[in-house]
Amino acid sequence: MSQGNSCPDQISTINLRVVDHDDALLTNLYAAAMWMSPRTRLRIDPTSTHDYSATVVAPTAPPNVPWALHLADSNNQYKLLAFDFDTATHGPGVALADADRLAHELTELGVRHLRTTSGPTGGQHLWVSLSEATQPGDVKTLAHALSAHYPSLDISPLCNPVTGAVRGPGAPHRAGGYALPSLRGHALSEALAAMRPGTPSDVIGWLLARHPHSTALSGAANRSTPIRIIESADGPRLDRPRRSLSARTRLLMATPLSNDRDRSTVAFSILLGMARAGRTLKDVEAALTAPGLIRLHEDKNAGHSFTLAKHWSRAIEAAAVFAPSVVNVDSAAWDELDAQLDTIVDTLHRHSAAFARPGGPSDERILHALVQLARTARTTTLDIDCRRLAHATGLDASTISRRMRALEAAAWVSQVQAGSGTAGATWKLNPPPAEYCTGATQVEHAPGPPPSDTLLAHHAHDLWTPAPGLGPAYARIHLHLISGIDDTPGLAAATGYSHRTVEAAKKAFARLHLLPTSRSTAQTRRLQLHTAAQQIGVSGVLATRALRHVTERELFAWWTDELEWRRSRGKKRSGPRRYASGSVALPIETTPRGRYGRFPTIGGRADYAAARRIVTDYQSPKSVLAA
Repeated sequence: MSQGNSCPDQISTINLRVVDHDDALLTNLYAAAMWMSPRTRLRIDPTSTHDYSATVVAPTAPPNVPWALHLADSNNQYKLLAFDFDTATHGPGVALADADRLAHELTELGVRHLRTTSGPTGGQHLWVSLSEATQPGDVKTLAHALSAHYPSLDISPLCNPVTGAVRGPGAPHRAGGYALPSLRGHALSEALAAMRPGTPSDVIGWLLARHPHSTALSGAANRSTPIRIIESADGPRLDRPRRSLSARTRLLMATPLSNDRDRSTVAFSILLGMARAGRTLKDVEAALTAPGLIRLHEDKNAGHSFTLAKHWSRAIEAAAVFAPSVVNVDSAAWDELDAQLDTIVDTLHRHSAAFARPGGPSDERILHALVQLARTARTTTLDIDCRRLAHATGLDASTISRRMRALEAAAWVSQVQAGSGTAGATWKLNPPPAEYCTGATQVEHAPGPPPSDTLLAHHAHDLWTPAPGLGPAYARIHLHLISGIDDTPGLAAATGYSHRTVEAAKKAFARLHLLPTSRSTAQTRRLQLHTAAQQIGVSGVLATRALRHVTERELFAWWTDELEWRRSRGKKRSGPRRYASGSVALPIETTPRGRYGRFPTIGGRADYAAARRIVTDYQSPKSVLAA
């Protein structure tokens, strides 16, 4: 649940009150937030339900409801960076540690910043004011690079210049309290004054240099040439032939939404599919009675008819980039790709019981992750980095490697090219194997298949790790339970587990307060998972694993770079023999060997233990410095 996913800026008729007491700290923080803000409007959550869809002109005094600052100006150029370390997935301990490490990096780079604790849940915010407008693509690249190093970082506000927003310094929290800085008095005043001139946009390059990362693959390089948007009598649409909606879009429209589904996300997915099919705003208005568009239907009934036009404008702009009009791109082929991916998801759902076998839960997660990657890259041929795939699925990299071979043997995937150096292997996602295409299923599921991102977001949680966690079997049972199957025979048939296993799982869920209720939402379920993970002592397990994967990836890149240097001809400059512990890494782009020096050896053999200590020392702050 991210503040960056709320709807676009709109005029609000909400009668906003302000705080009824003269709190000097909140007043000063609000004044600082106003000069930091790239826009004159605030996003607010008047009902304290984590819904920041409403916007208002910034009042002269601090609002008494949760409010958030836009990070980009009206031209969608970033003027403000906010690093939001969330506690919902990994807990407050990981969020605090991640904020400590990034604050240390900013301090070493001399970047003036403000740090706040977002509220009673322990989330952390780091604010950096920019002295010049920055392209959203550069900020998005930074966000994805940092996400590999800081598992608790919520990157959605940094990837969405239109609506990306974060609760500002001094803003109330829906659970009580305020977003308050660690500094007070004169120290706070000095920090805010030092931030006012802003930081050059070079800070993005500095941070990228300090955080080893791999350049994203250009799986959809043709997206740089968008389709033209034209105005018709029925409203704006893409300049492309009208065609039938994809099976996925039709399914989203026809499926009633359960309480745990994000209605705004589903509505936007439907609008995106309609835009790609050449539909118009009039077509959308005619389809508002569809169950999947209930959010927009309620807005229209409430008198907010302008909201639909805003959503549609945002959807066609996204679709124009997502479906470029390059001559060698066949739109019919893209529709065929969507249909193939829809078939895979539907098959995984109908044959869910088949994945109760040993290794099956991992296979199911991996296939959903591959479907999600294929939708983004617009191709079923994918370069697979086992460690990145492990992060998306909540599995270990070694598990990913083993199960990819098992999936290859089962004909779900085929290896196109083996991995070489730091480049991962290339795999092709195949249609469902023949044994899954007989049309017979072990259970008739009442709810529709959950999207791949929904399943992965649920399963990739600390709570479902092996003992002392509840394990992947209970994760699958819980997902079916909150999807609407609540009786033991139905859960057993849907998941493939015995009645005894299902009953044991339900008892564990009751003990940890994980059973669904009529008032449950996606956000409350996420908080319940986190609380349960803390209760059984597994909170932060996946964050630790993600950091280990980052270290392993860097170690391998360092050793590969060392081998290339040794094999190169001509006169060599060896560089430093060893990275000096406690030294400051310069903000310049360099190779792993240039960053750490020679790879340590013992008797001519690679000393991975010493190399790991060097990389870990590089990534960990020697002291926590406050801004």
